[in-house]
Amino acid sequence: IVGLPNVGKSSLLNELTNANSKVANYPFTTLEPNLGVYYDLILGDIPGIIEGASAGKGLGIKFLHHIERTKVLFHLISANSSDPIQDYHTIRTELKNYNPLLLQKNEYLFLSKSDEASIDEISEIIKSFESIGKEITPISIMDEKSMEVVKKILNNLIEEKTTSQFPIS
Repeated sequence: IVGLPNVGKSSLLNELTNANSKVANYPFTTLEPNLGVYYDLILGDIPGIIEGASAGKGLGIKFLHHIERTKVLFHLISANSSDPIQDYHTIRTELKNYNPLLLQKNEYLFLSKSDEASIDEISEIIKSFESIGKEITPISIMDEKSMEVVKKILNNLIEEKTTSQFPIS
C-alpha cells in the first residue's frame, strides 16, 4: 500500500487485517513498514513517500526497496488532496526514479477518505483521472460497501495466486 503521508494506508491495513498499525492525523505517523495478513496475502503498509524520496528526502530510500518485493501496488490518494493528479504523479515519479521496473507492477488506484468529500468533489476527481487514462475507486474504511470492493480485488488476487505457476505474495 503506497501513497503520500497521511492518506490512510495504515487505516486500510488495519481494516483489512489484524494489524495494529499506529494511526494519527498527521504526516509520517508510520515510520516503518507494517505488515498484515489477508487470508493468503501479505499486505504491506509502506511509510509515506514524498517528492524527493528517491534521492533520500524524508524517509528516503530506506523503505522504497520494500516495494520491489511486492507484486501489486495499492496506491492511495486522499480525497482531501488539493491536487490528486499531482499526488499520483509524485508517487509514480519517485517509484520511477528509484527503480523504473516498479512502474510495471499492477497498480490499483484508490481515492481514500472518500467519506470526507462531497459526491461532486469525488466525481470531479474521478473525471480528472479518466482524462489521464486511469481508473480510481473511491473508498473509505467507514463505508462497508467500498471495503467490499477492496476485498473483492484482494480475493481475485488470491484466486490468481492459487491458480498461477508464479504465486503473488
